[in-house]
Amino acid sequence: MSLWSDLQNKSMGKSIRKEDRQFLEADQLDETELESMLKKGIVHFQYRKKPAKGKPEDSGVIRDAWGTRQMDVVNKVPHGGECEPKKVGYIVYFDLDKGDWRVFWPTRLVGTWKKIYTYEEYEFEKASEKK
Repeated sequence: MSLWSDLQNKSMGKSIRKEDRQFLEADQLDETELESMLKKGIVHFQYRKKPAKGKPEDSGVIRDAWGTRQMDVVNKVPHGGECEPKKVGYIVYFDLDKGDWRVFWPTRLVGTWKKIYTYEEYEFEKASEKK
């Protein structure tokens, strides 16, 4: 890498490499990959919400989420404890847009973007979306 591209990559996410913007479909990920990414930083991903009662499984709304399990980013620890919540079988994440913990079944994952964001990069991306 050149010095210029190194500087760009360090500039609070203003220059995210094209390969980092790649969307990985759920079938391209192994079962634990999203959870591993969530522990490393902030991840932008999509999953299908639970459908309304009596509706087909694939009719649930697709949720676009920004989440993490990195505890130094999280501002709400459940029950006043020292650890994140655990729910067997679910993917548990802290939703940065909602400011609370959320869960979903791994089979409902649509996909995720390859990039793992820092908090500063997340803020920059969210500000860019509003423009």
